[in-house]
Amino acid sequence: MVEEIKIVSDLSKDELEGATVVTGFRGFGLVGYLVSKHLALSLGSSKRGYILSPIMPPVVIVEDDGPGYPFDIYYSEGKRVLTIVHRANPEREVQDEYLHTLSLWLREMGVGRVILVGGLNMEFMPREEKHGYRWLANRHYKGPKLEAPTMEAGLGVVGPLALLYMYLDYLGVPAAMVLPYSVAERVDYEAAIRGLKVIGGSIIGVEIPTDEIEKMASMQREILETISRMIEGEEEKESGGIYM
Repeated sequence: MVEEIKIVSDLSKDELEGATVVTGFRGFGLVGYLVSKHLALSLGSSKRGYILSPIMPPVVIVEDDGPGYPFDIYYSEGKRVLTIVHRANPEREVQDEYLHTLSLWLREMGVGRVILVGGLNMEFMPREEKHGYRWLANRHYKGPKLEAPTMEAGLGVVGPLALLYMYLDYLGVPAAMVLPYSVAERVDYEAAIRGLKVIGGSIIGVEIPTDEIEKMASMQREILETISRMIEGEEEKESGGIYM
């Protein structure tokens, strides 16, 4: 057991100075996790470290690129993109310390900007929505202005994404949030695809292949349609064929 948050990495300030950082958490639709994980794989990033906490989620997941810890650090030298993949969220008891320590490390490394990604509840999406996402940037952010409107008054972000955004602002680290509209009840692959396209095309400047994740979205749609038909069939039986 470690007594404090420890960032274990062989990355140097020379490597990370001016780099783009992308991360998210397991919130609505698992958008933050899906985007960061798929981005790291698509950029051919190498695992360059991990983060330890006094209270660690007890899980190791074997993935295509090897064993995955709860909080892994990936880096693409070619694109100069650092991706922090949160397979689990930091425990509440240490969440504040975790995010403050991470923010301090990113400032010390001199990163250029941090892009935070997460799901925005689909219930708040306007009827005639064209973009499928909203965004928000702190006062230090000088990066590309995105096409969608910024988050409207009255909406908010809660949880680790909000805490990390606040600490980055306090420490003077440029940061922006990309928030695709997402369903809350299930994994939302379509929202993750929108997030990947925005981050890849408008911020990093690279086309991110989404074939694999689009296939997952298609399978999910088929499953949901099948379930819907089954439910409708049961309702029809119960109502004697009359729909109300």
